Amino acid sequence: MNFRTMLVEDSHSFRQALRLYIQSEFPSMSIIEAADGVEALKEIESYPPNLIFMDFWLPGENGLELTRKIRASHPNIMIIILTSWDIQEIQKSATREKPDYFFNKSSIATGEIAALVKSILLEKGFRPNGSMGAFELKKEKITPWVRKRRIWWESVSEASSYGVYVSRDRALLEPDHFSWETTPGIISKTVIGKMELIIPDDWPEFPKEPGTYHIGITSKDDFGNQSDPLLLSGAFKFFAPPAPLRGGIEYL
Repeated sequence: MNFRTMLVEDSHSFRQALRLYIQSEFPSMSIIEAADGVEALKEIESYPPNLIFMDFWLPGENGLELTRKIRASHPNIMIIILTSWDIQEIQKSATREKPDYFFNKSSIATGEIAALVKSILLEKGFRPNGSMGAFELKKEKITPWVRKRRIWWESVSEASSYGVYVSRDRALLEPDHFSWETTPGIISKTVIGKMELIIPDDWPEFPKEPGTYHIGITSKDDFGNQSDPLLLSGAFKFFAPPAPLRGGIEYL
């Protein structure tokens, strides 16, 4: 059994571009396609996938409505919403559906989606190419994590700095609960002069325990005003550095 991914997208050209991209990154992954919600639900009922890439704007019903239907009977399927729309606005409307991740369609070109899928594959016991190999992975002592991870965001012209917030609980970063630095249960960092953090180099306090962490990125102006957070999610844990190869104790 190989990892099974479904692409739910009404644009044939984008669906094929996404398929070619995923297939090139994960050659052993099984990929199925659906052009709308009806076709997707029929395929899911016959053979549920492990992961769904879903367009937000679909004919008949949008991706959030379809996510709600899928979640009702298949809560373990991971769902990634892809859109060309304003991600923050879509996230605000996702009150009940709760997809696992949101990405702009342009993220395909950055490699960010491939890095996320690789983390998902390895976390669930698959090989990085999409094939099943849990026992082989243990035997070869391959671990499902990375040494570094890059968090990035687009610049805001009015912003003088950015706030980056991390929590295990996504609800803490949603506008109804979020109170910036005073929110209990989160850690934060102010970033000035750049639009990225290399974890853990730029932020050694970032949690090291394995799991999915939710990251909120806000824009701050010179007067202390701060936006609602852009929400990102990802699986995190990092390799420890290798032990030295040699050593000894000498008398001096």
